Amino acid sequence: MGGISRWLDVEAGTDDIDLNTLPSNLSLTDLQNDNEYKLLVGDLGRGEEGPKLKIFKGAMQISDITLPDFPLGVESIYSSDSTPRSSPLIAVAFSTCIYVYRNLKLYYKYYLPNMELNTSEMEIWKQLTDPVNHNEEKVLALTDSLHNMPQKVLSSQSRNFLALTLEQQLEFLENAKLPKKSASEISCITTLKMSSVDKYAMRCLVVATEDGELIILDPQTFTQIHLVRLCTVKKTPYQMVATGLYNVDYRITVATREKSVCLLKREWKEGRLLFNTDDHIVAMETMTSDNSIMVICTDNTLSCYSRKGRKQWSILLEHRPVAMTLLPIMHLGVTLTAVALSSGHVYMFEGKAKRDTIFVRDVVSVMKFGQLGQEEHVFTIITATGNLMLKILKRTADFSSQAAGVEACAGAAAGRPWLLPKKSKLFLEQSMRERENAIPMHIKFQHDLNRLRLQAAKALLDAYDKCDNVVGAGHLEPIRLSAEVEGMGPVFRVTLIVENTSTEKAVIGLAILFLVHSTAYKVYNPYIKVPLISPGNRLKFPTKVEEVFGENINPDIFFRNVTGQAGEGSQVKVLLLKEGKTNPVLAATVTMPPTDPMMIPYDKIQATSDFNQDERNYESRS
Repeated sequence: MGGISRWLDVEAGTDDIDLNTLPSNLSLTDLQNDNEYKLLVGDLGRGEEGPKLKIFKGAMQISDITLPDFPLGVESIYSSDSTPRSSPLIAVAFSTCIYVYRNLKLYYKYYLPNMELNTSEMEIWKQLTDPVNHNEEKVLALTDSLHNMPQKVLSSQSRNFLALTLEQQLEFLENAKLPKKSASEISCITTLKMSSVDKYAMRCLVVATEDGELIILDPQTFTQIHLVRLCTVKKTPYQMVATGLYNVDYRITVATREKSVCLLKREWKEGRLLFNTDDHIVAMETMTSDNSIMVICTDNTLSCYSRKGRKQWSILLEHRPVAMTLLPIMHLGVTLTAVALSSGHVYMFEGKAKRDTIFVRDVVSVMKFGQLGQEEHVFTIITATGNLMLKILKRTADFSSQAAGVEACAGAAAGRPWLLPKKSKLFLEQSMRERENAIPMHIKFQHDLNRLRLQAAKALLDAYDKCDNVVGAGHLEPIRLSAEVEGMGPVFRVTLIVENTSTEKAVIGLAILFLVHSTAYKVYNPYIKVPLISPGNRLKFPTKVEEVFGENINPDIFFRNVTGQAGEGSQVKVLLLKEGKTNPVLAATVTMPPTDPMMIPYDKIQATSDFNQDERNYESRS
């Protein structure tokens, strides 16, 4: 992707750094509110070393906190929007609780609410604790009943009991008691901003449990403010990404262990299934520009889904993907997607176009991008062997298609922000006027839209009735049909002109057919065969058309061009037919002019006076 690197490597302190962590256990936080961001790592520990929360200043560890259990997630939150800003709170999630630290000291403990036990399980344990049933036959039957129940709904006591041998089960039942309410277990956590998009704005914790529930906690009191199920069918959350504001509108996208992605929005009583994947999900990210979802799976694919769950594209990776993170570079107006492979390569995509590649002499385990220290664009990489690597983006770095040496693709510009002009005074006045008159403007718009639809429907119906198509399409594209009308009436001379506009092909097998109202006009030669027309030539076919008058003639027909009441009776349709086809290939409509009254015989003129006399008699009778 180019010989010059866009990154500066940073030496990582000493060789004593040996990290064993998860992607959810990394956080970049301004601990002292001095714009000096620290790296917080929830370390699982190796060997005899227990789990710790380690704090790094740049590439050097400056502190650590011993943790009571293996961390499942590390997040930083602000509990207030007041100024001066208070120091952030560090939330560390464990199996059934969350520890909150302030100034690196334990500040609060939050425990998940207890979960009600299954009624069928309680009935089985009532029989197991009864001394009458303490024999091998009864215990085996009741144990089979526990085995038939789903493992996810069983309490820890039941799961431990099923792991024992028959002799150990009998010994355990001598002093066994009924299982107590079990606490839910945390699967993953994330944060959601409350009412402001500022990076120091107040945030609330979002906790996902193994039972498929999402809990949103108040950032000040750490009490439950919202509880919702992830999906109708039980799904186990694996990773969450929250966007938006809790008090305005938000989206929580959740990847599950059941090869699916679910979505939760504001005021939903239950989450919904967004889409399913073909294989297990390794990592998921949500683009901030359009809420599209990037997913890497164990089938070596990187896929992009729209916010509604439609698959937009998918590419096959060279090796197995192990980690993914977003690289928002605001001054370039681009957001890259970094995907780490098992081969040690880290590919950076803009859409589905590869923009840069980094090679790491190890397998990447965790990646994080953001401000570290006072550098805004630092790429933090932790490898599987525990090494910490920091890469700083050069200020001269360019990820455009020309600099990357690849062609620009359509999806590459999808994440690029639009260059919007500044808000002028006229724009602000217009937007205020639109907000004040939103309902009348909407009604007016709907009225105009319905009128446009009506006009379009009328035009379509009129075109369908006339069937006008004076230029051929398809095989007859070089044919053109036109007509000329001559005479003052009642006998007119209608000349049809058939033109072959092609310069290479001749046309043969055509015929002309007239369609008229028998009570209005008479065509002397209604069917005309057209001979071969050589390329670039035209043929004229004259014929006589006579206007027919009845016994009582309405005198208005002589002034129909003035009154606009010609109607369909004054129209002559001309069809151009082709041998072997049931439908006409061309059509034209000729509107006949009215007959000059001076050309009408005397007896017909007398008929018009009789028509007027009949009208006057009718009016006198009425």
